[in-house]
Amino acid sequence: MITEKKYFASDVEINYASTSKTGPPLVLLHGTANRWQAFLPIIPLLSDRWQVFALDFRGHGGSQHVESYGFGYYYEDTIEFLKGVVDEPAVIFGHSLGGRVATKMAAEYPYLVRAIILGDSSLKEPEPSERMGKSFLSLVKLIEEEKTCQKIYASLKRQEGEKFDPVYGLVRAKNLSLLDTRLLKSIAEHGMDLKSPGNHFYGYHPVEHMKKIKCPVLLLQAEYGMLSEEEIEMAQELMPEVYHVKLAGVPHEFLYRPIEPLVKALYAFLEAV
Repeated sequence: MITEKKYFASDVEINYASTSKTGPPLVLLHGTANRWQAFLPIIPLLSDRWQVFALDFRGHGGSQHVESYGFGYYYEDTIEFLKGVVDEPAVIFGHSLGGRVATKMAAEYPYLVRAIILGDSSLKEPEPSERMGKSFLSLVKLIEEEKTCQKIYASLKRQEGEKFDPVYGLVRAKNLSLLDTRLLKSIAEHGMDLKSPGNHFYGYHPVEHMKKIKCPVLLLQAEYGMLSEEEIEMAQELMPEVYHVKLAGVPHEFLYRPIEPLVKALYAFLEAV
């Protein structure tokens, strides 16, 4: 059984889902503009042997909308959650943004982290960028004009035409209808300033982090995703225990694709750590 609850971090109310305690903790962290339900297809398959926790980052899903957004805030909120709720070393599975949070946590708080699973999460050193901000500003316009899940869904369907996937479209529309547009605006506004707390990569230095990581690491690479072969080779050189699985035929948002290969990879890794 999956239950939703609230946790009060220092300055924000975090929404999360958890299962009953059947084993050690497994914490799931979603990507940008998503929510904990991204992991819903796999949670029942993992909860027989693990106690699963899945968070909504601030401004996402059922978590509180606040004034401040940026990578550092998601990172600090997750540290507080692990200390305040989980209270023992956990395996952390992060997709995209969630993987970046997991990477830094494994480096800076090794006593909280038993192992990490990085779901197509970039391991490149961040660079100032306007590209990401421009793409997110188009979502701001969509959300502010359409507002409801139904209207956002219809707009996405019109935009994508024959390429539209109605299942993923509905998931994405619901995610966007719950999203605080201020976090997308923060990505755009601070994209060129990596030293700004509002930057989407503020404080994330993957090479520096990987040099400190000693726990087991599973790299899940989407065939048509963000994680490159060069990044995987670098990770294998910098960290002592790295396992790599390429998920064939899937894009960056692989959690919405057939889950059998993903579940097999997770089972194998989790039973080994």
